[in-house]
Amino acid sequence: MAMAQDGSALPRLTSFSTRHAPRGDEVDYWRQARREAYVSVRTDPVGSAFEGEIRLARYTDFRLSTKRAQPEVVRRSASDIAQGQEDKEYLYLVFQMRGNLLVEQAERRALATPGSLVIYDSAVPFSLSTKEYYEQVVLELPADQAFSQAGVNRSDDLLARTFDCGGATGAVAAFFVNLAQRQDGDRLGAHHLEPHATALGASLIGLVSLGRRGMPESLRRAEALAYMRAHLADPELDAEGIAAGLHISRRTLFRLFEGSGESAMARLRSLRLERARLLLRMQPGKQISTIALETGFSSAVQFYRAFRAVTGMTPSEYREAGVAGGPTAPDIMSLET
Repeated sequence: MAMAQDGSALPRLTSFSTRHAPRGDEVDYWRQARREAYVSVRTDPVGSAFEGEIRLARYTDFRLSTKRAQPEVVRRSASDIAQGQEDKEYLYLVFQMRGNLLVEQAERRALATPGSLVIYDSAVPFSLSTKEYYEQVVLELPADQAFSQAGVNRSDDLLARTFDCGGATGAVAAFFVNLAQRQDGDRLGAHHLEPHATALGASLIGLVSLGRRGMPESLRRAEALAYMRAHLADPELDAEGIAAGLHISRRTLFRLFEGSGESAMARLRSLRLERARLLLRMQPGKQISTIALETGFSSAVQFYRAFRAVTGMTPSEYREAGVAGGPTAPDIMSLET
């Protein structure tokens, strides 16, 4: 083990590359490399040819690596967790550098794009998938220790969410990205930065957690309403789809609308009917069946039933009556909270 002049250990560096594997054994090599570098997972490369590389540095209280690979699908199930040989539970903070990464965990789905951060926990089943060549920097922290140092209660609220690396978060992200890219060539310098890196890792958890806590529920509900309006035409839009689009759990989505007078799905139906009333009023020549499809109803029959249940009239009667008593356009398009 390499030592600094003061007798402390320098970070241990390990390199894994499928270029070192016997021809035809690249996939098996990569599966083993992933288990050694991170935690036990099942990985299935996408496509016939596969190449991957991991350059990992082990510090006293964290690990930091760069990873480059062809498309793959990675899974860690409850049974994988139960059978794992890891002595700790880890939090993975992934700084996406190239390509897109889909993370599924805690009933959420997050798409990490270049320049963003996404977090997942080794103690909770997860899935990671890419459809293109990707590069990322991965910070591994002991989960309990990281949350404790950040002064944040451990929960799944930060998992499978995409965080923008801007402001203070971006400054911390840049530190880890630069450290990962330079630790191979300057182990002594990386060693001197290690105490700061440990503190900054905890700070990063605190920063993203504060961002989540600091968002008023009224604003989060407004985001949900904006998402619903943007996807009204999708007849398959449901609570799961809305939650996934907002990177929140279904439970959180339902809680956002508690006390608002309507449940999340009731509000979605109201928004669809409001849009339909607006179209009936503003576009009198448009066929009612077309309006039904444009507002997310799977059929004209379903639209007629829902419309009549709320207004007491059929869409045709509503249009012919000159939408007497109907909402005005500003009311319909206002941002509800």
